Amino acid sequence: MTPHADITPQPETGTAQRVARLLRHEVGDLLQSVYSTVALLIDRLREGMAQERRLLSDLKCRAEVCRDELDVTVDLLSPPGMTPGKVELQAALAPAIQQARRRYPGVPLVLEIDSGLTVNADVRALIGALTFLLAALCHAARKPVKVRLTRDGETACCAFEREGVPVSDEQLTWLERPFATTQQALLGLALANTRRVVEFGGGSLSLSGGADGGLCVRLLFPVIGA
Repeated sequence: MTPHADITPQPETGTAQRVARLLRHEVGDLLQSVYSTVALLIDRLREGMAQERRLLSDLKCRAEVCRDELDVTVDLLSPPGMTPGKVELQAALAPAIQQARRRYPGVPLVLEIDSGLTVNADVRALIGALTFLLAALCHAARKPVKVRLTRDGETACCAFEREGVPVSDEQLTWLERPFATTQQALLGLALANTRRVVEFGGGSLSLSGGADGGLCVRLLFPVIGA
């Protein structure tokens, strides 16, 4: 992993917001068209065309990821309003796990989920952030991705761990800044967006190397009454 060369001018915030919204509108429509067309082609494939089905499924997944990247970029440049409320973490994680299994069937998910952990967050924003973060971790995974939801006293910990090559402290710093690296732009976006959503509810996000190498993302929330 190498730092991204600083070749992009830094536009004024208003200009960046307008460009991001334009991209989401114009490119988003194109990606939606690609997604819908590929989904139709998959439905029309004959039995036995396994390789063609895999290729088209991968293309559909890439279109979905690109569309999600555009949405998150716009939200980071022009954050939408959020409303705090009580959220059950297990219920917020469920759509993220379901989508990750659908998009990345070759990546096993190892789950350790405690129920009954209620935290303060904007429910829609939290579900979206968890879904995008887990997708980003699964996107380049070659080994199982671990998802743990546990409680330590009055703190709920939602941890995502991806095994792989050990991550250095310098690389962890790059990952915390969107677009700081060319190879981890997707994960950088996911981390920045998740941090914004988690901190809104009084929580925090931290990064570290995983127990077996790779990367571990921990989200900590104060537990509140159900």
